[in-house]
Amino acid sequence: MQTRLLTYDEFKETQLSPKRVEDSQPTDDFWDYVTAIPAEDFGIFDCREGQVTHVYRMGDQYEHVLINSQFEGVAMVIVTSLADQSVFGHFLLDVNPPGTRPPEETA
Repeated sequence: MQTRLLTYDEFKETQLSPKRVEDSQPTDDFWDYVTAIPAEDFGIFDCREGQVTHVYRMGDQYEHVLINSQFEGVAMVIVTSLADQSVFGHFLLDVNPPGTRPPEETA
């Protein structure tokens, strides 16, 4: 399966009037896509548990499905297209302040 790592600018272009939703349904190939993401796209972060706690609808075009990592504030975002019910791409989102290091790197 082909995956697409979004650039920061591509990811930002999919953020349109975010609204958290509870009624999202994953695309048919959602988990196959997640499994196909290359390990290097995750960096040091581990999202293998597949824990989804937040889904944001971006207007009527996209949904951002956040798969949590082992660290707070870091998630792999799977961007899905609502128009054709397919995965648009993925982006590793880190909302921690710049310069924050994962706990095991802290001295």
